[in-house]
Order: sequence, then structure tokens, then C-alpha cells
Amino acid sequence: MTQQLLVAFRPSLLRRTRIFLESLILLTGLLALTAWNVTRSEALGQARQAYARGELTTCLRYSLDHLERRPWSREAALLAARCLSRLDFADAAESYYERAGELDLNDLQIRAFGLVRGNHRLRAIQAYEQILARSPENVTALRRLAAVQLSENNIPQLEALAKRLIRSPGGAAIGYTLRGVVAHNDKNREGAVAAFEHVLEVDPDLRLMPLPHQTFWSYLAEDLIKIGRTDEAGRDLTRVLDETPDAPQHGLLDEAERCFQQAAEWEPDNYLPRYSLGKIELQRHRLEAARQHLEAARQLAPRQVDVLQSLVTVYRLLGQPADADRIDTAISQIRERSMPARNPKDPWPRYAL
Repeated sequence: MTQQLLVAFRPSLLRRTRIFLESLILLTGLLALTAWNVTRSEALGQARQAYARGELTTCLRYSLDHLERRPWSREAALLAARCLSRLDFADAAESYYERAGELDLNDLQIRAFGLVRGNHRLRAIQAYEQILARSPENVTALRRLAAVQLSENNIPQLEALAKRLIRSPGGAAIGYTLRGVVAHNDKNREGAVAAFEHVLEVDPDLRLMPLPHQTFWSYLAEDLIKIGRTDEAGRDLTRVLDETPDAPQHGLLDEAERCFQQAAEWEPDNYLPRYSLGKIELQRHRLEAARQHLEAARQLAPRQVDVLQSLVTVYRLLGQPADADRIDTAISQIRERSMPARNPKDPWPRYAL
């Protein structure tokens, strides 16, 4: 009897087992399909591609579309947060950063800079400090944090940041510039000059120095004049003016003119400020004003060849060739008198080129 029951039960057991296995396979397939659908969608793919192309508005639209159907997607939340930060909607970005979870250094930089652009200074300071807690020598974070602290005029923090930048690889020029700006704003002229001269030592071409070049040179010139080093100030500004013959930066000329006028008042017997003012007016094509300054410089230094050469240029532009020729003759005479006596036993004069 028992054997008959087992024989009758066996087909039913096999059928149930087969149904269970088929159901398990179907469930596994459904779970796999759900997982694929969660992690991949046409909208998310479009968002990735748009972000790679720099199309932030398009990326944001696709990211939000994906989040509307799959609100748990961290990748879509992160893309939306990045776009909002870069589009200057820092406040709106915050909730999406929270949904994205832990951020890497690059995304922390995007978030922090978005806060800076949105003028959320205290939150930006906290964001950059968060970056520096992970990467203490991150020059980008140090430089941007310094800019925020500078706007807040937090002197102790700025001095500490300058030291950190100077010690960080690739940050010395930025750190010395920051130290110089802080000293300049604080009227510490000696300290500012020392810092700016360090900048020129580590970055002579000013490729890493973060200020506009005209601001750097005008700060340095002003501080040099204040401590009585007028000749050096004139030399620095003259060099910059020579490097920009078309003078497209009117702010540089205005700042240089102000510095040289002050120098001319403080040192009325020094020809250099008058000479430099003449060169500024020459670049502005204000020829009569240039002539007056250069003639004043000539009265103070009648044998200074660079002054005389500039006067020749001005007189020719003014259409006064006789005056230009007269000064040209004077230049030749000065050069002849300054030449060393030739040794008759020496077939080549030492001053020959």
C-alpha cells in the first residue's frame, strides 16, 4: 500500500518541483531586468553624453527626467548637482549633492566654487576646508579659499594660507603674491615689496602669479615709491610699458601715471619720473604732453641718451625735423665723447660690435 502511494505521489512532486524551478528562473530574470532598468535608461545615457559635451542645461533636463522615474539614482542626482552648481544655482544644487552621497575631490571643488560664485562665502569657506582636510596641499583649494578670505579681510587666516601655499608644490608664487597683497592692503610697504620680490624670484615671467599683471606691477611700483626706491619703481613700470607698446590696458597707464606723478613731486631733481610720464603720453599719442615731460627730463639729465632718443621720436611725429636732427646730433656727440681712446696697437677698438 505504501509503495502504491509513493508511485502515485511521485509525478505530483516532480511537477511541483518543475513549477518551482520555472518560477525561480522567471523571478531571477525579472530581478535582473529591474536592476538593468534601475542603472540604465535612455535619459541617464543622454545626460552623461550632454555633460561630457558641456551642455549643462540639456544634461540637467535629462538628469531630472531620470530622477522623476527613479528617484534613488545617485548618478543622476550627482549630474544634476554638478549642472546646478556650474549654472550658478548653488542653493538648488545642495539637495542633489545630499542624494548623491559621498563626493570625490573633483565634485567637492565644483560644489565649493559654485558656492563662491553664489556669494555664499561662509559655506564656501567650510567647503574648501572640507577639501583641505582630505588633501592638505591642494593648491586649487588653497588659492580659492584665500580669495574668499581676502574678500572677508580675515588677516590671520590669510597669513596662514600664504604660508601653506608657499610650502605646497607649485604654490610658492601664489603664496608670496597673497602675502604681498595682504601687506599692501595693510600699508606695510616693506613687507609688500619683500613678498612681491620673492614672486619675481620664483616666477620671473609671472606665469603662475594670480593677479592681473597690471595690478601686480602697480602695487609693487606704489610700494617701492613709498619706501623711497623711486628708480626701481620707474624701471619696473617702464619695462611693462615697453612690453605693451600699443597700451591696450588703459588701467595700467593710468596707474603708472599716478605713481610717476607722485614720484616727480617727491623727488623733483630725479629725471626718471618725468621721462616715464613722457613715454606714457607718447603711447597715448598725446605728443605735446609727451614733449613737455621729456623736455623737463632733459633739463634734469641733459646727457641721458634714452631721454634724447624719445625726444627725437616725438619731434619727428610732431613734424619738426629740424629739432629732431638737432637732438640727433647731440646724441652722436655724447656717444663720441663716451667712447674709450683707441690703442693704436690694437687693430680693433674694444667698443666695436
